[in-house]
Amino acid sequence: MSTLTVPAAPAHPRQARWTFLLHRWALLVWAVLVVVIGGLLLWTAGPLADEEERAWHRVDMCRRLSRCVVDMGSYSGTYTLLTYAMMLLPFVVAAWAGAALTARELESGTALMAWTQGVTPVRWLAVRLALPAAVLTAGATLLVALHRFAWGAIEDRPDRRPAWWAPFTFHANGPTIVIACLTALAVGTLTGLLVRRTLAALGISVAASALLLGGAHWLMPRLWTPVTEVAPFRDGYPSLFDGVEIGHGMVTRGGAHVPTPDCTATTMESCVRLYERDGGTGYFNTFHPASHYWPLQLTNSAVLLVVTVLLTAASFAVLRRRTG
Repeated sequence: MSTLTVPAAPAHPRQARWTFLLHRWALLVWAVLVVVIGGLLLWTAGPLADEEERAWHRVDMCRRLSRCVVDMGSYSGTYTLLTYAMMLLPFVVAAWAGAALTARELESGTALMAWTQGVTPVRWLAVRLALPAAVLTAGATLLVALHRFAWGAIEDRPDRRPAWWAPFTFHANGPTIVIACLTALAVGTLTGLLVRRTLAALGISVAASALLLGGAHWLMPRLWTPVTEVAPFRDGYPSLFDGVEIGHGMVTRGGAHVPTPDCTATTMESCVRLYERDGGTGYFNTFHPASHYWPLQLTNSAVLLVVTVLLTAASFAVLRRRTG
């Protein structure tokens, strides 16, 4: 007597494995970028920094000579290029996320096929966000640590390395660049869900990321209370170029801070006399000193993190509305 065998229900597709296979080339490209940039940062922090130190020692020895040419090496140029490369990483992430992570699957119909095989749209999107987020966080965090190592490699000449407040150095040296990559991932994901066209989503994702990250950078120094220093005219602007500047100008007899009037006189002494005649008593400078580095970093990171959470929530809301 024969028995009927009821076939087992098909197991849910392993979304993590499928996502890895679908985007393995993107993972490989990211790994190559991290290895190459990280290796070059180690080279910059090692041999190139040592070469820079030796060059400055030769400069000190040559100052007593009338003619002396010193090759300063490649530290500064290499450091600058690698810093630019790190600042471009969020835009690379935005382009990939917008073009490939969601838009391409929606455009080709592979997402719909996954949804008909027992995978809910929410799970489908969650896996596509979680795995890239983990990989991006790990890689970007490693690059930040190596960049800080390269930036601080010139111990004997800290005044010759890029200023801590220089925009690209500031972001590449801290967690803001890591959060920026996650923000770009969320931007690309939401754009792909809304546009559902690969090339259009790519361009819109990059442009939207540029606006968001640029706006966050502009807002950053205004979210933390700055320091204001005052000095007499003879001492010039206090602490100028010592931090993230908010504004500088002239102090009046009544204590008001106003923009420094234009002066067409040929000497600074003549300008000061004109300022004093107009009621000025000195200069002021409002800025963020080095002690504000971490408050600024954490404030900017918090703003970007909130934006990332909102964009992610919007992505799930859009997907739920379109899939019922």
